Amino acid sequence: MAIDHFSESEAPNRCCQPLIYSRSSLSPKKEQGFVLIAVLGMIMLLTLIASFVSGYAEQRLNQTLELRTRWQQQLDQEATLATLQFIGATEERTHGGFALSSDELLRLDSQAYLGLGQAVFALQDEGSLLSLLEPDRDRWQRLLYKEGLSASQAEQFLDQLQDYTDQDDLRRLNGASRQDYQQTGLEPPTQRFMISPGQVFNLLNGEQWQPLLHKTLPLITARSGQLNNLNTAPEAVLATLPGTDENLWPQLVAEREQGPYQDLSDANRRLGMILPLDPLAVATYPSTFMRIQLWPNKDDCRQVTWIGLTLTPSSNRAPWEIDYVFNYQHTQACQPPAVLAAATLAR
Repeated sequence: MAIDHFSESEAPNRCCQPLIYSRSSLSPKKEQGFVLIAVLGMIMLLTLIASFVSGYAEQRLNQTLELRTRWQQQLDQEATLATLQFIGATEERTHGGFALSSDELLRLDSQAYLGLGQAVFALQDEGSLLSLLEPDRDRWQRLLYKEGLSASQAEQFLDQLQDYTDQDDLRRLNGASRQDYQQTGLEPPTQRFMISPGQVFNLLNGEQWQPLLHKTLPLITARSGQLNNLNTAPEAVLATLPGTDENLWPQLVAEREQGPYQDLSDANRRLGMILPLDPLAVATYPSTFMRIQLWPNKDDCRQVTWIGLTLTPSSNRAPWEIDYVFNYQHTQACQPPAVLAAATLAR
């Protein structure tokens, strides 16, 4: 057998020669596997893109719907407010409220009604509420005691209230001066009468008294107030009248829901007792000071707009004058307004 001889330099490097395969040399199974992986990767990428686009579109749609809802609520409230202003200036004010028709009375005792659209409103005669101007301390103390304040706490509240509104900077025994507010980083007192009941939260201990103020806010006014109106005064305000049985007032309020009282003698007859009130100090017609409360809908109790109006003829600007507006947004526990019915606001 012939044997070829090579020098070391001539010997072929067989171990290092690359193995070259043609495409046709790959097996069909391996080729299909590469294609499947590529297709699956592309599908996964398209799925992620579609998911992102879908989520973004849904988010934008939800934002648009939420914005539309807020705008519609705002329009409903504005339309309801404009209609109530018109009613207050043009409709007859009778015992307990506005006579919309011969058999429909729009009450002024904070009864909630459905307004236009989804808006809910309530009207309150402010003349029958407890006043923040030169407060009747005896009646205020009865209210504060019932809300759980001690005698010293009630005195502190009333002293701070009067120090906030009087024209001097003298400090009452339990009150607070301008310096006390400045030391705690709060805005100092205005030293003049409050314009709206919401200003009561500005008292030195307003933060501490928030639960109390939240409950009493519907019962107080920055007007002169404190007319003993049997048709519009809240039950809690009537209960502050001296020399009366607290069990009397729930009965009086329940009876007036059947129809407003014409006068004190009418109330005595319908209740079957003599009310211990001075006939000259009792009113049955509402005052010209009206408060409007507006809610965006019947399920929302945390966003309330308060508007104070002076109605003709007491207004200096006919047919009405807006005295204050504030938005009361809070985190206190609350119940949605108990809506009576839809008021006939279409005029």
